[in-house]
Amino acid sequence: MELVEGILSASKAVYAQAQEMRCCKRQKERLVGRLEVLLRPIRSLQTEAPLSEDLRWMLERMLSLLKEAQALLEKYKAQKRLERFLWAGGTLERFADLNQRLGDLGEGLLLQMQAEEKARDAFRRSQVRQEGSRDLAEDKVALKEMLTEEKADLPMDIQVIEKGRLARGEAIVHTEKYQLCKGEYYKSPVAVKVFKNPQNHNTQKVRKIFEEEIRTLKKLDSPYILRMYGICIDGTGLIPEYSIVMEYCEKGSLREVLTEEPDLSWDVRTEMASDAAAGIYRLHQAGDKGQLHRCINSANFLVAKGYCVKLSGFKLEQTESSISGKVKDKTPKEVSSSAYVCPEGLASLNHTYDQASEIYSFGIVLWEIATGKIPFAGCTSAEICKKVLELKCQEPLGDDCPSDLAEVINQCRAFEPSKRPSAEDIVNRLLVK
Repeated sequence: MELVEGILSASKAVYAQAQEMRCCKRQKERLVGRLEVLLRPIRSLQTEAPLSEDLRWMLERMLSLLKEAQALLEKYKAQKRLERFLWAGGTLERFADLNQRLGDLGEGLLLQMQAEEKARDAFRRSQVRQEGSRDLAEDKVALKEMLTEEKADLPMDIQVIEKGRLARGEAIVHTEKYQLCKGEYYKSPVAVKVFKNPQNHNTQKVRKIFEEEIRTLKKLDSPYILRMYGICIDGTGLIPEYSIVMEYCEKGSLREVLTEEPDLSWDVRTEMASDAAAGIYRLHQAGDKGQLHRCINSANFLVAKGYCVKLSGFKLEQTESSISGKVKDKTPKEVSSSAYVCPEGLASLNHTYDQASEIYSFGIVLWEIATGKIPFAGCTSAEICKKVLELKCQEPLGDDCPSDLAEVINQCRAFEPSKRPSAEDIVNRLLVK
């Protein structure tokens, strides 16, 4: 049958072309997977009697979609490397649209061919929509990471670092518990957190705790999450010295940059928001159930060269506690921590902290990026509670804030948790237009 043969031939061509694509990895896999499900019953039509009008119409639509996919993939193949990167955002969106339409068509097509219910389940409309949103978000973040990632000769695994590999320079931050120095590791700049007055002089015990902790630490590998390299243990003196080695961000915290550079352009601000969103997305997607940061604020995002924003604030809790004991951080904060607490968290200490709680905090950070201002400046915790809980106050954005960014910020700060977007929704709105 000519129509069926045309579909089989076009599917084979699409499959071959898709293997050459570097972007759209998740969507490409979804397209190929859906085609495989659809082609099983379609092959059987080669030996069947004449097709019904409804089935023929659906098969013609499928062939049309496959030809459209072929044209898109052929265009991608013909582009030069730079053109692929420049037009990658549009390619992602068009690929998402194609996948969506194929998913919508698949449900009716499988029903017409009386396919097994298990096969039809993969094409349920609600499932197709959810998968489309997830795939697009993953491909957008992966593309952004691919364009940003810098090649370095540093080891990727968190490990115990030999003292001779690490050069330590001047101290740039002093706290009661540690000093933060700029250093060099494998000839690359790093930040070195050197602990003061360690309580534990048993270096073997600290090493064992560290090795056990990194074994369970989920890997968060992204240029938008601050990279941790490991621990350096120097036991040659009377008192051992312990240092945690991390990625170095030359501009300091996001809050510092926003205070010191109030005239940042909207291009820079929107890109910073996009970077921060990619970091939150990677965190919330980590592992089977995702991870929570539990302390999202503008001081826990750091800014590297080129205003690249990275989510930080991850600690080796057990290792650091074994070194210094549990010491409460007495460093004065520029922004009240209550400014980042969601309304349900302010209303009850028994509130269960979840991703929606964290998205509210992130909305406050995005508001800071957009305005450069300090949230609830000059307010006490009690005053913040009153403004948020009783008055349902949202601090205003400027009229010049880009509409997409403004809408995301306001949705993140929604009073009702169910109305806040997921990290997936946010990156689909802010990344790669």
